[in-house]
Amino acid sequence: MIPAYLIEVRESDGDLVQVLKNAFDMELEESINAPKRLTFSLPATDPKLHYITKADELWVRDIDADTIIAKTKLIRQEDTK
Repeated sequence: MIPAYLIEVRESDGDLVQVLKNAFDMELEESINAPKRLTFSLPATDPKLHYITKADELWVRDIDADTIIAKTKLIRQEDTK
């Protein structure tokens, strides 16, 4: 079974801003002595795209276990049109 995840955009105090339900190609990389690295794609037409800012946190939720498995910040945003 492939794990199901959601990406949540949250303010620095943890308040939920938005859930990125259209995110795809998600990959969470974990390395020893390094922060977790999250990469994902969103359609360019997704109205929630503007909610992703460097001021907010991105939380990865495991839907099946209903737990947060990673918290990270936006480092780089690319437009690959």
